[in-house]
Amino acid sequence: MTIAIIGNSYFGKKLQKQLVDFDTKNSYIFFDTNVNFFDKIKYVLYMPFIDIVYSIGADLNGGGALKLALKQNKKIFQHFIGSDVLSAKKDTQNKHTNQKLIQKSNFLCEVEWIQKELKDIDIKADITSIMIVDKFLKPKSFQKFSVLTYIAKDKEEFYGIKDLIKLANDFLDVEFKIAGISEYKNLPKNIKPLGWVDMTKELQNSTVFIRNTYHDGLSFSVVEALSLGRVVFYNYDFTCVKYFKNYDELKEKFSKILKDFKDGKLTVEEKSIDFVKDNFSKQRVLNNLIKRLTK
Repeated sequence: MTIAIIGNSYFGKKLQKQLVDFDTKNSYIFFDTNVNFFDKIKYVLYMPFIDIVYSIGADLNGGGALKLALKQNKKIFQHFIGSDVLSAKKDTQNKHTNQKLIQKSNFLCEVEWIQKELKDIDIKADITSIMIVDKFLKPKSFQKFSVLTYIAKDKEEFYGIKDLIKLANDFLDVEFKIAGISEYKNLPKNIKPLGWVDMTKELQNSTVFIRNTYHDGLSFSVVEALSLGRVVFYNYDFTCVKYFKNYDELKEKFSKILKDFKDGKLTVEEKSIDFVKDNFSKQRVLNNLIKRLTK
């Protein structure tokens, strides 16, 4: 089978390379139909030879590439990866959806909470991961207690910076580090913005990773932190994380972890490492995805 991969260019290019290396029975071609004019032309020319169109990122109305696949009666898969759920909800509310495309598409998502959100707008999606951890480093022991988070520039409030500042002010003896931004107004002295950094290295040198976004799919940073045995606080209820619903729960659970560290009771989370190995290895993820696409 020939499978055209479209949609998110970062995940699309990476996944296409992994699939080509892993699966010799099928052909995988990535087309950057969002921004690349020549890829748009190639996609049209290749269409007679394509069996499956697989979009990483879903659109209930459908751009030109999905509409062409629909017109050509191709098998279509759309994979929700996070913020596209918010767009799908808005489009459904505004009745800005393509019902033929919805009926023709096979929908996928990565985690239960996205599946539930989609069910609320009558979209049935099967849980299928595309997140791969292909290197498992030996985790460092916890020498110094420090906290790492990621916050995108110009989306600071979306990524929960207000709660982070409150937490830092409540625990002034703890070092907090922010990857992604290099500055922000009125940060406490114990918060250090790092800008763009090697996240794997920073995770290895941290004890705790916090993910506290307004809306999220399954974050790779969460999975990577778990693979390194870090303590992960997440405002979504996911395996092996310290789940919190609000700031008060975060503060309470964080205080307990800090106390465990000071008492010498906090160790690398071996169960988290085993969980990631069992569920996010290259072989497990790609085998499941290929079966889903080609069944």
